[in-house]
Amino acid sequence: MKRSPFTSRLTSTSRDVRAGCFVCHGTDARWYGGQAQGTAARHHDATGHATWSDVILSVRYGREEADARQIDIEDSIAARTSSGGEPDAAPLTDPDAPVPASTRVSAPKAAQSRQRARGREAGAHL
Repeated sequence: MKRSPFTSRLTSTSRDVRAGCFVCHGTDARWYGGQAQGTAARHHDATGHATWSDVILSVRYGREEADARQIDIEDSIAARTSSGGEPDAAPLTDPDAPVPASTRVSAPKAAQSRQRARGREAGAHL
C-alpha cells in the first residue's frame, strides 16, 4: 500500500458565519457565529420574514515560515547587556520620588481665568 503524500500536510479550516433579516435589519448582520444560520432559519419560520446567511469557509495549507531577518527583542537586549552596553531607552522614573517645586504643575488656564473673573466681580460690587 502506497503512502499518500497528502497525509502529512498541515491543514486548518475556519468558518465565519453572519446572518440577518431583510425586514428587521436590512443588509446589516444581526447574528454571528456557529448558530447564525440556524437563527436566521428559525426567525424566518417564526415571522415569515426573508432572512439571509453568509458563510465564509477558509482553508489554509502549511505553516508560514519565520522571517529570518526579524530579531527577537529579548535576544537583542540580552546581547547588549552582556556586552556591557547600556540600553538606548531612558531610565524609568520613581513615581514616589519628591518633585522639586520648580517642576510642579500650576493650575490649569481655565481655573486661573475663573479665579480672575471672580476677583473682578467681587471688586465691581464694592
